[in-house]
Amino acid sequence: MRNFLRMTMVFMLVLGFSLSGTMTTKAQVQSVPNAGVFINGKIVNGINPIIEDGVYYLPFVDLAKILNYNYIKFEDQARAYEITDGSTVIRIALGGTRAKKGNEYINIEPPRWINEKAYVTFHAAGAIFNSYIIYKKENGSIQIENPATKYEVTKGDTLYNISRIHHISVDELKRINNLTSNIIYDGQILKLPSADTSKGEMEPVKEHEPVKNNSNESVAQQVKKILDDAKKYIGAKYKWGATLAEAPNAFDCSSYTQYVFGNAGLQLPRVSRDQASKGVAVSTGTLKAGDLMFFTMNDTYTDGRVAHVGIYMGDGNMIHASTSKGVMITTNVLQNPYWSKNYLFSKRVIQ
Repeated sequence: MRNFLRMTMVFMLVLGFSLSGTMTTKAQVQSVPNAGVFINGKIVNGINPIIEDGVYYLPFVDLAKILNYNYIKFEDQARAYEITDGSTVIRIALGGTRAKKGNEYINIEPPRWINEKAYVTFHAAGAIFNSYIIYKKENGSIQIENPATKYEVTKGDTLYNISRIHHISVDELKRINNLTSNIIYDGQILKLPSADTSKGEMEPVKEHEPVKNNSNESVAQQVKKILDDAKKYIGAKYKWGATLAEAPNAFDCSSYTQYVFGNAGLQLPRVSRDQASKGVAVSTGTLKAGDLMFFTMNDTYTDGRVAHVGIYMGDGNMIHASTSKGVMITTNVLQNPYWSKNYLFSKRVIQ
């Protein structure tokens, strides 16, 4: 009888631990009431965060769409997402500690798969989307500063890595943060210099990948075909991360160039950063009609990325899909106050 009671007590104790563990596991993930999403102080949408072990997570796909990354592809076998807003391809893998942005890597806290959805921490989301994101407990809102003026350090970061992905110098990063050494720590908030101080992403100038050309026409004939075709779509609306299936009714800057060059037999990559790796660099003094012009957008990104592309038409003019007016012609583009300030370089891909 004594042995039976002992065994019963042990069984109940084990069962109690088991139930307690199950309950704890379930309780670890808590839903948060729908939170308003504010970008630079203006409400734009709502989102449903969750809390796991005291850490806030945001649904990755929902956040990507709010931030205009409308092209979203999930690779089930690799358990990875590929997204773009038209400027740069970003790739994250569930459980991975690094995301790929263009041809650069950023350290992130691992994305999680919870309740059949991908979730990211505020830090990971900020690093991925070049934003600074916080949860405001006073009103239960998600506050996004976009583009970011701050960066939250995570495990594996170095000043060199942070300065490289924002295309600034280590000395400038140290100066603005009053750092006397290269030591930084997990969770530290660093100020980012003004986007105007960024050197911009100049690496593609060194890349000279050829473009596959399926046409037998002369360069002059192809250029004429591209410009004639490009002008047909003036007035088409702009959509961040637009797909080719949405053409010719909606474009982003790089889907527009990909589309009109494709109609002339030239195969450009999908995003502006990858298009910038093609062809050969040309100076502003030697620009010819049909050359691609590349820009950063300091009011949208502080990481200095190649963010915009247009087609040089000759006589100082550029045709492009602008974020504000859709497909349009900008005259005297290199004298334009906005575009001249953001200009990076030009490449010739028709040769």
